[in-house]
Amino acid sequence: MRVIGALGRRALSVQFRRAQLLMPTFVLPLMLLAVIASGTSAAQGLQGFPDVESYLAFVVPGTIIQGTILAGLTAGIAMASDIEFGFFDRLLAAPVRRSSLVLGRLAGTLALSLLQTTFFLLVSLLFGASYPGGVPGALATLVLAAITACAMGGVSSAIALRTGSLSLLQSLFPFMFVMLFTAPAFFPQDLLTPLLQDLSVFNPLTYIVEGVRALLGGTDELGSPAIGFGVALAFALATVGLATAALKQRLRKL
Repeated sequence: MRVIGALGRRALSVQFRRAQLLMPTFVLPLMLLAVIASGTSAAQGLQGFPDVESYLAFVVPGTIIQGTILAGLTAGIAMASDIEFGFFDRLLAAPVRRSSLVLGRLAGTLALSLLQTTFFLLVSLLFGASYPGGVPGALATLVLAAITACAMGGVSSAIALRTGSLSLLQSLFPFMFVMLFTAPAFFPQDLLTPLLQDLSVFNPLTYIVEGVRALLGGTDELGSPAIGFGVALAFALATVGLATAALKQRLRKL
């Protein structure tokens, strides 16, 4: 645990020293939130749209999940950078459990997600969003977002360990966002096009974003927090397992 904590602190400090890694994870979701909240707020008047206090509060969960995607992607980019520049090889020479190299990186991702989600909730609150779920809903949202960020970090870390290519990880940005826009992040699932409705059923982010929406909205009519947590945990366990398997495969080649 000491090794995981040390590597997590190192991962977080490196991200704070690299503005090119840190700023997009905080700025891009807010920019998209501003565009969507101002440009498509009339959607709240559509038949079938849930009864919510404001459209801004409805789309905040999509912003939070976008932040988890970016936090997870930066974890893979940082790991690929360590591999390309030799720091990862020095870690392999240390007398530590190999799995801690993956878990330490994801610990930094978890901490980054907590900071991001708190930031998004506070900024949205300042601009008029309300959270009927109160403090308990907000705290549960922090936990759910952190688990999701670890899941996304597991995906990008597995790719980084398999390929060791920094340029490949950087090019994954648009593909990771396919998951966001095939989930009801900014519109209710019932109002998506038939194709997106069919795809959203198989997208784990669908159940997570609806879980966040229910937590912040204080009602199960917007989603199921229990299902959201269950899907997030299963997703995280699966992707961390993939990253650990990718690490073992990499060690066999050395």
